[in-house]
Amino acid sequence: MRDGYSFKETNFLRIIAVANQKGGCGKTTTSINFSACLSFLQKKVLLIDLDPQGHSTCGLGVKTQKGMLTLYDLLTPLQGVAHSLSQVLYNPQPDLDLIPCNASLNALEEEFGFMPNYHLKLRDLLTRISEDERRYDFVVLDCPPNLGILTWNALSAADEVLIPVEPSFFSLHGLAKISETLQVVSRSRETPLGVHALMTLFNPEVSFSHEIYDEVRAHFQSRLFTTIIHEHASLKEAAAAGQSIAQYAPQSQAFQDYLNLAVEYLERDWNRKLPEKELGWDQIFRNHFGPRQISDGILFQFFSKTSSTVEVAGDFNHWIPEPLVRRDQDGLWQKVISVELKTFRYKFIVDGEWQVDPSQPMQKQNAYGGVDSYMEFA
Repeated sequence: MRDGYSFKETNFLRIIAVANQKGGCGKTTTSINFSACLSFLQKKVLLIDLDPQGHSTCGLGVKTQKGMLTLYDLLTPLQGVAHSLSQVLYNPQPDLDLIPCNASLNALEEEFGFMPNYHLKLRDLLTRISEDERRYDFVVLDCPPNLGILTWNALSAADEVLIPVEPSFFSLHGLAKISETLQVVSRSRETPLGVHALMTLFNPEVSFSHEIYDEVRAHFQSRLFTTIIHEHASLKEAAAAGQSIAQYAPQSQAFQDYLNLAVEYLERDWNRKLPEKELGWDQIFRNHFGPRQISDGILFQFFSKTSSTVEVAGDFNHWIPEPLVRRDQDGLWQKVISVELKTFRYKFIVDGEWQVDPSQPMQKQNAYGGVDSYMEFA
């Protein structure tokens, strides 16, 4: 347990490439802080810096020195002896590991050019990592700001791509190019590449930002996260300090933005794990499992036969998760909480996965672009 969050280790590994051929869109900032917030929610995350500029590496306070092993040493075909993962890993915060890189990674563009299946070298490395005794829930790939060999390796290895888009004319101009690239990559894969888009560096006081957002939403539709990453000075300060926003300013709006992104992603991930024949959360649970007002407070209820832990957090407890108690073998979880508020927002945390209440249809958008369950009593 850490900060009230529960964690259940799993072998379900997702590989997420954070990619955009355009620089200045918040790609590395998102790679670092999305990874950090997933680990804050007690997911074991491996961040791999694929950008020869090494911005994720220095952004997490790791200084590469002469003789230090980096990602290049794990990928280069010229290495005589295979290095172990432990020789390269760094651990900048709990549940978050980093494979750093530096300018030596540029040499791979030439070294891979003479090899068959050069675009699968990173996938082979990730296969080795998945077989390692370490168990990660997610691998995040910070790609370089181009569509070269390294990015092609990342897109070939990933299950999904997250595209940060900042509100500018040039970002709109580049959407057609990256969309074309993703189509080409998907045709060469056994399974299609999942696509997410994220609005970054958003300034709500600039009308042009809203116009760009509408264009991006029209392009990506449901693949655009409802979470918006606003422009915050604290994100630049955190990078300069060599820390994630979760370490540097956990009380900041910037942290809330990225935490909300992590929660929204996990909700999408949770829905993807449901069997194809399932009808969806809103039809799995019956309505009477919603919150009830009783003499001692509010009775929160959740139904799950397979979950190990169920918690609830909301306005009434400052969003600090409190565990529900499993009442019977049928999977009924309950908790009575003294609530003085007549209206409140809340969410359940099921085996570490944040999600809205499937038995409560009332929802409200929160200040960070996501959705919370909402309850109102007379």
